Amino acid sequence: MINKIINKFNRRFFTSCFMFLGLLSCVDNGYEEFVAPTGNVNNIQPNTLFTATTDADDDLSVVFRSYSTDAASYSWDFGDGNTSTEANPDYTYSTGGLYMVKLTTVSSDGLTAVDSSEVAPIYVDFDFTTIDSEVIFDNLSNGVSSLIWDFGDGVTVEWDVEDTEDDSDFNPVHIYATAETFEATLTATNFLGDEVSVSKNIEGLILSTVPDFTFEVSSFTVDFTDASLLAVSHSWDFGDDNSSTEVNPTHTFATSGTYNVTLTTTNEAGVSKSITKAVPVGGVEPTFKAIVLNGTADDHQTETGDNADAWDMTPNSTVVDDVLGTIDSPYRALWYNSELNGYIDETYCTDEQPGSSSDGSYVDGEKTRAVKLSSWCRRLYQVVAVEPGVEYTFTIDTRSEAEGINTEVFILNTEITTEVGIEDYADAYFTITNDFNSSKGSASDNTFTTNTFTFKPSSDKIVIYVRSLSAVDSSNEVFIDNIDIITPGF
Repeated sequence: MINKIINKFNRRFFTSCFMFLGLLSCVDNGYEEFVAPTGNVNNIQPNTLFTATTDADDDLSVVFRSYSTDAASYSWDFGDGNTSTEANPDYTYSTGGLYMVKLTTVSSDGLTAVDSSEVAPIYVDFDFTTIDSEVIFDNLSNGVSSLIWDFGDGVTVEWDVEDTEDDSDFNPVHIYATAETFEATLTATNFLGDEVSVSKNIEGLILSTVPDFTFEVSSFTVDFTDASLLAVSHSWDFGDDNSSTEVNPTHTFATSGTYNVTLTTTNEAGVSKSITKAVPVGGVEPTFKAIVLNGTADDHQTETGDNADAWDMTPNSTVVDDVLGTIDSPYRALWYNSELNGYIDETYCTDEQPGSSSDGSYVDGEKTRAVKLSSWCRRLYQVVAVEPGVEYTFTIDTRSEAEGINTEVFILNTEITTEVGIEDYADAYFTITNDFNSSKGSASDNTFTTNTFTFKPSSDKIVIYVRSLSAVDSSNEVFIDNIDIITPGF
């Protein structure tokens, strides 16, 4: 009985299994084999970043450290033509300066990331040689934007990269007044504003005299002024078989020419040193006439503003002429001092150019044009070619409409970029205080006052520079006319 039941169960079980397998064989599976994705599925961009730190033992060496996500390769460009494929290179520049460094990384997915930054390696050092108490410094530094020399005796000298390495303050010469030991310090600033200092002891100085002198020439007579250090006796050789032992002698030469004058000084220890300078006497003969452009302010009258263009520190590129109409400015090619113009504009001046006025002086009964200063910040500015050493006569007509409105006239030996310390660049300076006349006047009553003074330029170009800081509006303005430079013999 039991066998019958088991046989019956087995037949039903196997029948069910065959039916289930047959059903499965009739169904399509409908899918592909799963393959894991590769590459940057979410398009997430890798980042790269690096730091640059100057090596503590070498200011020309920079330690680079990268902080990059998923970087499989590195490409460094150090900005001086050299490269590296290291992840974290240490690099030494051969010369200091300002360099743009770029790091390019490539991720495992082939994506690129870039970072860049400036570095400013610097080298600071100096040598020196001594001659008695005079020290000649040899600056070995590079990659510097500015310098401060501290000679250790309270004297400092500053240098800026705009001065160029030809400037004497880059390799200064310093004279010590005592024979002590001094610590000289050179502090250099790189192009990112970081400072590095080097100090050295100045030893073995021998106290010695340092001869020097200045001179003023008036025709054939020369006044000599001693400027020596540590001198107890003086010996002058004027170069014409004459001599003197005075401290500050005056000597008259017999003929014109240039004489080599030698001053020998001796200190308390009996050490002597000499210096020789060329001294021109008898006056310098000019070879050409100094030309003042539009000193009468009468040219280019079609538009009154153009009458003052010759006196603008930033002349217009074109001006308006009576006959020719608009023409290229004859002044723009000779000077264009935008730096000084910007300096004056920084003081909130509306216009540094002088104005043009019909209230000029009279010629043959007719009133001419003039320029005017109607604001404290207006200036007259013109560059004129001259010859050093020639004695010129400067003449100018002015009229101020209020008392106390003084006008300053500078003859500068260079183009300045700021009025700070302007007196240091003046070969001559004159203040006009005698030109007050509030009336408009007439042809028979010329209201302008003429002032003249002489000057000797120290360079081959001078700048006529005129200002009136008390002329603040139209009620106290200053009118200026007939500006000229008289050249002897022309």
